[in-house]
Amino acid sequence: MEKRKVIGLKGYFTCMLLLFFVGIVVILALAFIVLLLCMNAGIIAPANAGEKEAGAEITWQSEFGIFTNDLEPAFYEYIYFDKEGNVKSSSLEGSALLREVSRYKADNVTYGTGMYVFYEDGSRCLFIWNYAANYTNRELRNILPYAELLMLYFAGAFMVIYFLLFVRGMGRNLGKKLALVETASEQIAGQNLDTSIAASTGIKEFNHTMQSMDDMRITLKDALIKQWESEQQRKQEITALAHDIKTPLTIINGNAELLLEDALEEEQAVLVKAIYSAGLRAQQYVSALQQVSIIDLDNEEMEQIDVVSMMGELNAVLTPLAKDKSISLEYVHCENLRQITVYPSMLARALINIVENAIRFTETGGQITISICQNERETLFRVQDQGPGFSQTAVHHAKEMFWQQDTSRTGSRNYGIGLSIAEKTAQKHAGQLILENNTQGGCVKLVITA
Repeated sequence: MEKRKVIGLKGYFTCMLLLFFVGIVVILALAFIVLLLCMNAGIIAPANAGEKEAGAEITWQSEFGIFTNDLEPAFYEYIYFDKEGNVKSSSLEGSALLREVSRYKADNVTYGTGMYVFYEDGSRCLFIWNYAANYTNRELRNILPYAELLMLYFAGAFMVIYFLLFVRGMGRNLGKKLALVETASEQIAGQNLDTSIAASTGIKEFNHTMQSMDDMRITLKDALIKQWESEQQRKQEITALAHDIKTPLTIINGNAELLLEDALEEEQAVLVKAIYSAGLRAQQYVSALQQVSIIDLDNEEMEQIDVVSMMGELNAVLTPLAKDKSISLEYVHCENLRQITVYPSMLARALINIVENAIRFTETGGQITISICQNERETLFRVQDQGPGFSQTAVHHAKEMFWQQDTSRTGSRNYGIGLSIAEKTAQKHAGQLILENNTQGGCVKLVITA
C-alpha cells in the first residue's frame, strides 16, 4: 500500500490558500474567455467600437460640411446644436441628454470620449462614445449593464459560491481529520485499550497527537493490568487469610464452648463467655470478608436457567431464616416465564442477600412478597417487606460497601455488604438495583438484562 504523504499544518493551510487563489484565477480567466468568445460571435462589440464608429461618422460629416439627419448610431451618441446653441436633434433624451450637454459644454476643449464637428452654417454636432465592451443588440444595451461589468458580476457571484464551497469542503476535510482524534479519545474514554490507534490524518501535528494518544493507551492499559493483577492478588491473599483465620477461631470458640459446659466460678464464667462472644463476632467478620472477596474473584460462566426452578431452590434456603421470626414468604410471578442467561451463583447470592435483609427488618409474624416479571429484554425481581423502610440517606448510600449508618434499618449482624453485592450483580447483568419505599414498607427491585 502506498504510504500516505504527511504535511504540517503550515503546509496544509498554504496548499489550501494556493488552491483557493488558483480557483479565483480560473474563474476570472473563464470570464475573460467567455467575453472573448462573445466578441468573436458578434454578441459583444470591442471596447473601441464606439470610437471607431463615431470616428468614421465624424470624418464623413467634416467632409460633407453640413449635418445630415440620417444618423443611425450603434455604439455612440450624438447631439446636434443649431448656431444659437439649442439642441435640434439627438440620440439621447431626458436626463441623459441634459447630463451630456452639461458634461461637454465647452466646444473648444478636446475630450477623450467626445468630439465636436462644426458646420458652415454655424451649427455643430457633438459625438460621444465610451470605451467599454457593449452588446451589438440595442435592446440588450438598454436592459443590461456593460458587458465587462456583467462579466465581473457573474465572476464575483461565482467567486462567492466558490468561497462558500471551498470553506465547506475545507471544514469537512478538517472535520474528518479531527473526527479521528475524537474517535481515539472516545476509544480511550470507553476503556477500549486493546485496539491500536494507528489511523493517519495526513497532517503531521495531528499524527503526533494520535501517536501520543496511542502511547497513552498503551501506558494506561499496562497500568490497569498491573492494578487489576495487584487487586486480584490482594483479594486472593485476603481470602486465603480469612480462610486461615477461621481454623484458630473455630478452635477458640469450640474450647470456650466446652469450658462453659464445666462448672466455673462466676468470674471465670464471665471471662469465658466474653471470649466465646468475641470469637463468634470475629467469625462473622471473617465470613463477611470472604463474601466481599469471593464476589470479585468469581470466574463463574453464564448459564441458561429456569427462573421458577431457581426460586424453588432459593426458597429452601430462605424458609428456615424466615421461620425463626414466623415470617411468611409469598412468591408471585407472571405466567410463561422464559429462561434467562445469567451467572447463577452470583444471582442466587444477590437474591438471598436481599431477602435476608428484608427478613431482618420485617416485624415478627409479618410477610415478605417476592415477585418476578419479565418483558422482552429484562427480568425484574421485586422483594417487598413490612419493615420501617429506607431512610432518605439509605436510599442513596445503602448500596455502598460496608455502609450501615441508617438508624432505621440496623441490626447486630448487618455489615453493610448484602445490598452492595446485589448492586454488583445487577451491574454484572447490565441491570440496576432500585431501593424505594411504599405504604407497606421497604421495596428492593433487582433488574437484569437477560
